Amino acid sequence: MFDVIRRRTAAVTSWTRRHRYRCGAKFSRWTRAWHYAAGRLSTDEAQRLMLDCRYPAGWHPLLVLTVEDTLQQARQEIADHPDLPRLVADGCARVGDKWEPYFGELLEARCWAINLAKNYAVDEDITFVPLNDEHDSNT
Repeated sequence: MFDVIRRRTAAVTSWTRRHRYRCGAKFSRWTRAWHYAAGRLSTDEAQRLMLDCRYPAGWHPLLVLTVEDTLQQARQEIADHPDLPRLVADGCARVGDKWEPYFGELLEARCWAINLAKNYAVDEDITFVPLNDEHDSNT
């Protein structure tokens, strides 16, 4: 008798957990969809949306140029500046639209984006300070 009750309880518990998970996942998708429609998608939501669409779209990239990784690499070359994230994001957007990989060099794409960010800074009269400025160390 107790075996029957235990099995029934386990089945109901399993169904409840699965149903709760599915409802939560659907609610999250609807929330992301609403934020997308309203133009208020956060970075995390946008990345999740891209991941959700990868398989149906048949998109399986081997390399992904991200602003975060490029910004981290830029901060190894130049001192942090308040406008650096925006300019690196602009550089990544340009590189992402123009990049034609030959041998898939992600490092080259990041370097190109960083160089574009430096050029954008010059156009906006923003001065970035290189971390390893050899000219300053020789004087």
